[in-house]
Amino acid sequence: MNDIAISCNNITKTYPMYNDPKDRFKEALHPFRKIYHKDFYALKDVTFEVKKGETVGIIGQNGAGKSTLLKIITGVLTPTSGSIQVNGIISSILELGTGFNSELTGIENIYVNSSLMGVSEEAVDKKLERIIAFADIGDHINQPVRGYSSGMFARLAFAIAISIDPDILIVDEALAVGDMNFQAKCMTAMKRIQDNGTTILFVSHDISSVKSLCERGVYIKKGSVHAVGDAGHVAELYMADMRMQHNADNQFTGVEPAAAVELVNATTQNKMDELAIEFDKKVSLFRHGTGEAKITYVEVLDINDSLVEEAEFNQQVRVKIHIKSYVNKKISVNFHLLDDKKINIVTCNFLQAGTKLYAVKPGDCLIVEYVLNLPLQHNVYSLNTMITSPIIPDINIEYIDVVPDSYSFKIAKRPNSTLWSKVDLFPKLTISKL
Repeated sequence: MNDIAISCNNITKTYPMYNDPKDRFKEALHPFRKIYHKDFYALKDVTFEVKKGETVGIIGQNGAGKSTLLKIITGVLTPTSGSIQVNGIISSILELGTGFNSELTGIENIYVNSSLMGVSEEAVDKKLERIIAFADIGDHINQPVRGYSSGMFARLAFAIAISIDPDILIVDEALAVGDMNFQAKCMTAMKRIQDNGTTILFVSHDISSVKSLCERGVYIKKGSVHAVGDAGHVAELYMADMRMQHNADNQFTGVEPAAAVELVNATTQNKMDELAIEFDKKVSLFRHGTGEAKITYVEVLDINDSLVEEAEFNQQVRVKIHIKSYVNKKISVNFHLLDDKKINIVTCNFLQAGTKLYAVKPGDCLIVEYVLNLPLQHNVYSLNTMITSPIIPDINIEYIDVVPDSYSFKIAKRPNSTLWSKVDLFPKLTISKL
């Protein structure tokens, strides 16, 4: 356990649910201890470990149990069953205002909140100016916190949390209320303490932040651990579930399953070549959508029609997406270009390319080709391809077929000088002497 910061073993948290408030008293006073409640499982058999120095993102829908889990880890709640082991000093930002006394000023709360984390008054004296400067709430620091906005709470709580040099930092959506400048400053501070070896447990609905900041992800679904692994892959799994729920919520049901199977089998026997069959095998595990049309093959080619395994910096390529339709519908065929952390770098779709939606019919087979340059940083990239049908352009869409990791390739280093950013904008530079 020397390299483990947090170990959760079969954590379960239940709450009694009563149909009628009177049932609570009946149960408490019943001579034969009759049960009037049902157990609600906020968490059920949650097991995972966080290594020291690791940054782990906790993702899941509202009500999945993420906040309950963090409260158990920090000791605010006691699990119904299971065990937890924490090695190190924890600094946490949970619900806004947690640990603050509403009648005390901001400065007084700095001392009180720090003392709750085991920091001495002398140590706080040395860091007070730095905390005040980071919080940046002006004269409000000398006023009672009962008059603070949610943004002020977040600023002060985060400033205190990172100032005590914790072994483990836990952040639960607290940064969502701050303005963009504060959020950027917090992300910089978190990367700095991450580089110093602090273990970070980060809960956010901002999937891009989870991908960029975290090495591993834990996907909590209906109180249970649904997936644990690489942050990018876990985040993509979560996004796939969200797309499927979006389709279900909007009653985008697609074709009847039996009809879809019959069409796919017929296509496989008569028209699909070996590459398309292998492609279907490769992507079948994670693809999702209504199934009204399918991506049958994806290729990235150079000017000589050769498959691209490693592209030169800013090389022109052709992204070709083969599809087959089973319905009458207006569609767009799109792709997202993701880096090795599954962060979306480039997106292409029909509307963005200045093309109207395409009306397909059952049995139509199309090849959609995008031609573009790749002025990107030396890295490994992958394509997420998808067929969508916009209901309200740029607002609401139906996901017909989404294929993660449909093609992967590398991009070589930029010649002459290293590209330190993700994308080269080819800026024009002028220097004038006054």
